[in-house]
Amino acid sequence: MAFAYEPLNLLLLLSFSTCCLSSTSTISTVKPQRLVSKLVHPGSVHHPHYKPNETAKDRMELDIQHSATRLAYIQARIQGSLVSNDYTASASPSLTGRTILANLSIGQPPIPQLVIIDTASDIFWVMCSPCSNCDNHLGLLFDPSKSSTYSPLCNAPCGSKGCKCDPLPFGITYVDGSSASGTYGRDMVVFETTDEGTSQIFDVVFGCGHNIGYNRDPGYNGLLGLNNAPASLATQIGQKFSYCIGNLADQYYNYNQLILGEGADLEGYSTPFQVHHGFYYVTMEGISVGEKRLDIAPATFEMKEDGTGGVIIDTGSTLTYLVDAVHKLLYKEVRNLLDGSFAQAIIESISWMLCYYGSISRDLAGFPVVTFHFADGADLALDSGSFFHQFNDDVFCMTVGPVSDLDKGSKPSVIGLLAQQSYNMGYDLVDHYVYFQRIDCELLSG
Repeated sequence: MAFAYEPLNLLLLLSFSTCCLSSTSTISTVKPQRLVSKLVHPGSVHHPHYKPNETAKDRMELDIQHSATRLAYIQARIQGSLVSNDYTASASPSLTGRTILANLSIGQPPIPQLVIIDTASDIFWVMCSPCSNCDNHLGLLFDPSKSSTYSPLCNAPCGSKGCKCDPLPFGITYVDGSSASGTYGRDMVVFETTDEGTSQIFDVVFGCGHNIGYNRDPGYNGLLGLNNAPASLATQIGQKFSYCIGNLADQYYNYNQLILGEGADLEGYSTPFQVHHGFYYVTMEGISVGEKRLDIAPATFEMKEDGTGGVIIDTGSTLTYLVDAVHKLLYKEVRNLLDGSFAQAIIESISWMLCYYGSISRDLAGFPVVTFHFADGADLALDSGSFFHQFNDDVFCMTVGPVSDLDKGSKPSVIGLLAQQSYNMGYDLVDHYVYFQRIDCELLSG
């Protein structure tokens, strides 16, 4: 069972903490220090739990399962069906799909941690020693008693000599039944810098999980929240961040990265966002396939007065989901382009998915780019490698599905990770803009 924390206490502590964060790195007035974390996904050879015998079919089936679970959670959260007396999590951490993981270190001496990044989560937490049910953790667990820079957060001020700290309880419960509980604390977080050095940020607030419940997913030590809530790491460090995702099908690609703070890359197209229910909502205005703009009514993507609808950019879903009317138009247009050249493949377990016999790399080199259009002229262009996915050696499938697949009343569209491939995505939490820069992430690593 997760503990509930006192939101006011934590908010006050965070207000003080975020104003007083310090760094040992030298900050240039010309170019801000870039706090960098390498990003890795479970299908990569760089992941400690990489499965060399896992096939493309295995990965895609897991991606579909994970994305459907994620969408169901998003919809349930919007509807308020997850509200309880306990603090309910803003993410559903699972490595059954291509959840992206960040590499950073905590404490002095620094202990490396691999944590899930999530743009819809409002907290930063890691497993801590001593820990119950932490058998699936990676490497060493962080032990606050062995860190010279750790300090607990107390329910009440405790600055006088002889005062005994009453630790502020930390508790979080996820939609799949997993949970973490312990106490809040502050410590140093260590990031890489682009010149192969390190930068140390002191007094970062995070949850120290000593009790882990129902953790069936090996391969992560915690979660790094990136929404605009006070407790998220994005808010604590500079209120700007960017992440660059390369080709997720390339298991050897090693240039995916997260940058936090003033050094974040905010380049390219920009479009405003709003935060509702803890999610980043953007104003989507249309879709083009090549030069053809689909006939979509302007109000189709709008958020309704009851809070339903709208379009979310998300790191927790691999696939993209569009409202039924739009998906139907896109589905029809793709069939018009491909039916004369390829035989359609029917996969019983995912009958809603449009699939064909063929190879993306061999057969779809000339397929037109699918472009998502957003407010202020921002475009997100999906080439064939982002719009389709190779299901097995002989079958490829469209990676955009209908939200009705889950038969839910609250139906936001969700832009998933595959659609964000080959882009650097930058978030300005002060001015409320998200940036799309199409680029090879390797070019940002120098």
